[in-house]
Amino acid sequence: MSSDRYVSRKEVNASYRPKSSLMSPGLQRARKPYRLPNAITGLTLLGFGVGVWAYSISAVKQDDFSDVDKQALELQKQLADDVEAARETGATAAMAAAELVPFPTEPTPKLQRTLAREGLLASAVDRRFPRLLDPDRKTFVWGAPPVDNIGRLWDRP
Repeated sequence: MSSDRYVSRKEVNASYRPKSSLMSPGLQRARKPYRLPNAITGLTLLGFGVGVWAYSISAVKQDDFSDVDKQALELQKQLADDVEAARETGATAAMAAAELVPFPTEPTPKLQRTLAREGLLASAVDRRFPRLLDPDRKTFVWGAPPVDNIGRLWDRP
């Protein structure tokens, strides 16, 4: 008697998902009001994409390529003239560069960077709350290594 009031399990399963590739009738009803707005949005995005593509193609379009050969020949002739002029003077690029830049006889010492506050926030905080910053490096994180040389994990100050 109690089984007459309920729908059988087979009917429930058939109505929920009739086939594995199809949506249930409830999901189809829920999606129905959004079909037209989604289609309009999709067509709008498609139109925008096609418009951007068409504009970019028309912006770079070049129908006349006759000047490309002339320009390439002029550049090749100019390069040949430059090489010939360098041969006549006997100067090469390496010799000219060696004459311009003297080779240093001894290496210059590396400049040590002084510890200074960097940034606007650190200087403003140091003026207002002098004990907030690390007293050694004037940084927000106490004991933090410098950013330029963070060291290794096992290095301890």
